Amino acid sequence: MSFPTIFDWLERLAFLQGMPAAAVIVAAGAILTVLWDWRVTIFALLLQYLASSFLYVEVLEPRLAIVKLFVGVFICLILYFTARQTAWGQAPADLSEAETAQLQEERRVGFGQYLTPASVPFRFLFALLVVVVLVSLSGRPGYQLPAVPPSLNLAIYALVGFGVVNAGLTAEPLRRGTGLLLILSGAELFYNTLEQSIVMLAVLAGANLMVALAVSYLTQLQLALPVASD
Repeated sequence: MSFPTIFDWLERLAFLQGMPAAAVIVAAGAILTVLWDWRVTIFALLLQYLASSFLYVEVLEPRLAIVKLFVGVFICLILYFTARQTAWGQAPADLSEAETAQLQEERRVGFGQYLTPASVPFRFLFALLVVVVLVSLSGRPGYQLPAVPPSLNLAIYALVGFGVVNAGLTAEPLRRGTGLLLILSGAELFYNTLEQSIVMLAVLAGANLMVALAVSYLTQLQLALPVASD
């Protein structure tokens, strides 16, 4: 009795390639923007990497597309163990008032000199606006990326768009790092559509892992160091 390989599963799930995978990436980006719980963040990020692997199958050999998925799984594992070590992002009980105030300020959205709490309703409306803009722009001929199919065009716009949004909403290392990982995923998808280079695949995989390690370090450092008093 032979068990199906991962390549057999790719063939069985071929119906997820194209627009379905792009739609999953849009949904994952929206989830990352709206829900800021560590568990949800890691799940949505893993969902994004899984959907991206189905798009990579369209432009890369299946062996290389699987490598992309494995890199994404390793990144999610790094963030998972970081979350466990930092009690899922909860502030330690021994923080001073100044440290607690700084953590709360980093979770606010800035508009010039004004700050507003990044509440769930606000983030939901903001994510909905981003989805409408991304779908509208990606469907226009003038915004079509060169040599990129429509499904990949939408996915690249979604990855970069939601990446910029998540990197800019707050000053938290986790949120900004997650946004940077999304931007890197969009850049990789666009680059691999134009050129299939094993050397660059290895370089980009290393860059993603380095970003994940930096996010892990900064997240733990944020809760470990006291705030300097004036």
